[in-house]
Amino acid sequence: MSSLYIIGAGGVGSWLTPSLCMLRGPSGVTVIDGDTLEPENLDRQLYTLKDVGKSKARALAKKYRCGFHHGWFSELKFKLDGDDWLFCCADNVAARRAVLFECDRAGVMAVIAANEITSAEAYFYYYRFMGTAKDPRMFYREAYDRDDGNDPRAASIGCTGVIQQSNRQLVSANFMAAALAQHLYVLWGMEAKGWEQSVAHGLPHHFRANLGRLENVDHAQEQIDRERTAV
Repeated sequence: MSSLYIIGAGGVGSWLTPSLCMLRGPSGVTVIDGDTLEPENLDRQLYTLKDVGKSKARALAKKYRCGFHHGWFSELKFKLDGDDWLFCCADNVAARRAVLFECDRAGVMAVIAANEITSAEAYFYYYRFMGTAKDPRMFYREAYDRDDGNDPRAASIGCTGVIQQSNRQLVSANFMAAALAQHLYVLWGMEAKGWEQSVAHGLPHHFRANLGRLENVDHAQEQIDRERTAV
């Protein structure tokens, strides 16, 4: 049976954890985060005052009876099976690169979720997308090529109050990103299992939402449109 790994237990991960535990069962879920909870986190993350100063991953695991690892996710660190899923909720490019690397290496599947102040998005990836218009390293090339300076493995910062003050996010956006991520898992990880590949090929893989719009992003069509415009 596949395992679900939630990477990042902050604004998105803390909301995604209970819903995946309910959907899949807590024994199949593991939360990975090396950060500890700060008071500044409480306005948008699913914790209480008694959790302040504690490991975020441990606190969620205790509350929802799932597994946890207090530490940072990185390449080659975890033993992954081809049926496993990685849910990247970490707010840094280094973690997202590591997740994509592991997808390509181990054949696992991933959903990467993120949000800004009031907007949210989530996109699905597996190794067959590598190098295509559905590869986030292609449609977000500039973001994946640059060093955002927020690698917690190097700076031990994670989703701390300092970062949060520079990018204030509403709890609604965190919750929305978690909901989009879970929707993609239900679609690709549960419903599409028995479908023919030709049918699954046309399934949505990237959702974006803001205050006025929910969008199914078709990067393959965007690429075709760009090529037509260039001619």
